Amino acid sequence: MTRKAITVLGRGISYEIKDVDIYNLEYYPENPRINYIISRTHPEKITQEFIEQELLKLDSTKERIKDLEENKGLLDEVYVLGNKVIEGNTRLCAFRRLHKKYPDAPHWKFIKARILQDDVTDEELFYILGTFHIKGKTEWDAYEKAAYIYKMIKVLKKNPDDVAKQLGLHRKTVESKLHAYEAMSKKYLINLDNVEIVNGARDELKKYSYFEAFYLQKDLVNRVREAPAFLDDFVQWVKEDKFKKAQDVRELPKILGNKKACKTFYESDVDEAFDEAMHVLYENKPEKVDRFYKKVREFREFLKEAEVLKVKTEIEENKNKKAELQQCYKDLKRFCKEVGLDIS
Repeated sequence: MTRKAITVLGRGISYEIKDVDIYNLEYYPENPRINYIISRTHPEKITQEFIEQELLKLDSTKERIKDLEENKGLLDEVYVLGNKVIEGNTRLCAFRRLHKKYPDAPHWKFIKARILQDDVTDEELFYILGTFHIKGKTEWDAYEKAAYIYKMIKVLKKNPDDVAKQLGLHRKTVESKLHAYEAMSKKYLINLDNVEIVNGARDELKKYSYFEAFYLQKDLVNRVREAPAFLDDFVQWVKEDKFKKAQDVRELPKILGNKKACKTFYESDVDEAFDEAMHVLYENKPEKVDRFYKKVREFREFLKEAEVLKVKTEIEENKNKKAELQQCYKDLKRFCKEVGLDIS
């Protein structure tokens, strides 16, 4: 069979494409999607069967099984080195599940694979994975991307500038993802007693975005440099769900920089701390924290930008447009009267 080649980090890597028996292949433990699962498991429990069972819990695997079953097969090849599937573990898992469901269907017994030459390095492997899942069409989630960056810089000793260039990211973004991954892995995940995979969604990994938002705030990073224990405080706040969403973390520097808001944030009940601190912080700007006043402000700004002469002409020519504005005026008068606001 004629071998083809791909260029990785300036080197030509040859491969051949052929159909491979799915039971002659193994999952690749270093793939970030799998590595998270086994990193939280006692080594003695880590088997190919264990990895497969955990993969089957993921929504992405369930969706892939459904897609393959509907389309009766696979278009993209999996990438194989030796007998390990370095790229396409979810597809391998899906094929095995479908073969068990349809044991007499031969097209589920074999999977199309690119068999790479044997001397591919770890660095080249991870470059291939990054091409697929960070720059390519099949993206990892945010935590898996950060795990990839961590391995490239901390394990493979790649320069952050080179990693940023490879992934098409700014160096600051790469560094924030790196620090966020380290903080979450070493401070947050390691202390979780009950890690659950619910309906295939690794809920605890969704909190990664909170850590990335944290490390994108220069003020918060400086606080950690000056007082490392501050990171422990933040980790505890994330565990307690003190923030409703990652975007809330962006407001933390302002809250901590305001004595009254900071005191409120620290002393209020967990469920109410952030909202109450925000109300204190923006007591003179209610549109910042209250949806109603935000809409009122937007409406006022909209009226300021309106073309008065154009509207005047339109309502003279169109009775429906005129009626709409008249009703708006009546509704506003009624509302102001009901809330005790005199606009006479």
